[in-house]
Amino acid sequence: MRYLEVQEDGSLIESQDLDLGNQKVLIIVDEDEKRMWLWKGSECPIRKKFIGSRALSDLRKKEYGFAYVPQTCDQHDETAEFVAMLKRLNKDDLVPNNVKTRAEEIIERQKRINVFEEAQASEALKQTASIEVNEDGAQLKDRPAQVSSNQLPAHMAKMGAPGNRPTPSILSALEAESIEIKKPDELLPVSSTTTTTPTVSTPVAKVEETMLEKSLKILKDLGAPKGFFRDLIIIGSKVYTETYTGAFEELDEPPEGIFFSSSHVPRMICENGFVRAIEFLKPEEGAELSEEDEQIAQDIEDLLSMFEIEVG
Repeated sequence: MRYLEVQEDGSLIESQDLDLGNQKVLIIVDEDEKRMWLWKGSECPIRKKFIGSRALSDLRKKEYGFAYVPQTCDQHDETAEFVAMLKRLNKDDLVPNNVKTRAEEIIERQKRINVFEEAQASEALKQTASIEVNEDGAQLKDRPAQVSSNQLPAHMAKMGAPGNRPTPSILSALEAESIEIKKPDELLPVSSTTTTTPTVSTPVAKVEETMLEKSLKILKDLGAPKGFFRDLIIIGSKVYTETYTGAFEELDEPPEGIFFSSSHVPRMICENGFVRAIEFLKPEEGAELSEEDEQIAQDIEDLLSMFEIEVG
């Protein structure tokens, strides 16, 4: 394991022990599991978080390669995988109890949503094909036996090899649990005498609202690069523009069409696995990125390299 603290200038200081300070941004390299964690303290500035993202990308590209998977998490909102890594190192006391409890629940739920039991998988491996017979007795086309995904090459298991379903995710299980199944009588038209009840905001709407607020806050904290101003901002399915007072004004529903622009510079802002916003910046004459903005900016090639898949 390697523990590296990100400095304001993008340099890294390596330490022998892990210290999760609330003003720190850390890169943790798990060489056994081939993971690189970007951990961000709750009180560190937003620019320092993006400097850490740039530093992790550079370190991965120069020293470790694409085999190492980069992941990020914030203090007090650590992922289940991060907590599991700390537990393996006997350092899970560095995170609060509520974070550990939530991580354990997620891990337990993940264990329960496996498609195939071990016994079924071993039995399926012994079979070479399964044959179905229709009502007339005619044989249908042979299908490959169902095989557990852990018996397949990694690239095939991810995509869902022939005869195998892709492994379900935790998110898909949560969505399945949250689906409301209505009875037939609930689907009947509502009579005119029925009183209408006020609309209650759904959890999905609340999540979208929270994400929107966080995205707008990140944009305000970052500001526009020196010599540029925001002409257009896309957050989710909404379009905004920045007013002279620095506020964000939502525009009307955009017209249908395909739009190009050779006079704008696009900037995409990603954080914790989400695309927070896509900005279209209008440059002033002779505008160039300042050293401070270059420090946090990454080339689009770094983004594309994250999606490269090594087979074999």
